[in-house]
Amino acid sequence: MNIIGIDAGGTKTYAAVINREKNILFTFKTGPGNVSVHYPEAKNNIAEAINACLSSPHGEKCNAIVAGIAGIGSGNIKRKLHKDLSKLFSLPILIINDAELSYYSMFDRKEGVLAIAGTGTVIIGRKNGVFKTVGGWGHLLGDEGSAYDIAIKSLKILATEFEQGSLTSKFSKTIADKYRLHKAELLKEYVYSSTKSGISKISSFVYEMAKKGDEKSISLFQEAGRILAHQTFRLIELLQFSDPINIGCKGSLFEKNEFLKQSFVSELQKEHDVLFINNNTNAVIGAVPAWEENWEGR
Repeated sequence: MNIIGIDAGGTKTYAAVINREKNILFTFKTGPGNVSVHYPEAKNNIAEAINACLSSPHGEKCNAIVAGIAGIGSGNIKRKLHKDLSKLFSLPILIINDAELSYYSMFDRKEGVLAIAGTGTVIIGRKNGVFKTVGGWGHLLGDEGSAYDIAIKSLKILATEFEQGSLTSKFSKTIADKYRLHKAELLKEYVYSSTKSGISKISSFVYEMAKKGDEKSISLFQEAGRILAHQTFRLIELLQFSDPINIGCKGSLFEKNEFLKQSFVSELQKEHDVLFINNNTNAVIGAVPAWEENWEGR
């Protein structure tokens, strides 16, 4: 038996055919899959990814689909997507959110807390078989500590200096030179004409500045790490975890940004005895334990 695992996020949809031993046999990548941002496009991309898996040399042995989807929630949009996909595919379909899929890939069915920080952020934990989350509200309501949040905070520094008359700091001048934002009008135009993904990429440039020793850049990432740690504290309290606590980290900011990661770890260790789980398993691998627990375990 093979399972089709789908990891549908805000910038891309990643699909794989996986066997029960958690080996990836085939992969496919396509466009955005966040159903709360643009449902028709996301649904089509998810369907394209499933079709690609079914058409692969391993497709005939696939007998289940597990889709971890950003923006799915648990209400009407989840039911609508399940109905729409069921019209296209005869296989049984399990739909969960993308954070749960990542959790299963990290912890299987064990208890712990997973912090995810990339373009967006969410902290997800599980105890006694129950999932709870902190964050994950999206860039309009939250996503503090995310790449988008760091980028916007960087641009707000430019905005403040424009209001004071001109760009004065090395930090703001460097960003203005990179993105040609030497006037307030250009800054406004850039922000309101860019996508969330496009703005988020500024954080990568800020990281390059941080690696060169820019103190403001470093402080932005350290602040983000502390924010994520305090969100984790809230989840630990919600789930009433006792020390030691298993903590996992996923997402580009944790994986590639030492300033944020070190700040996050240091802040957590001030309050709790934590055991950090190192597991770089692809999120789609979570499809196997998710299926075993939520479908076969019924």
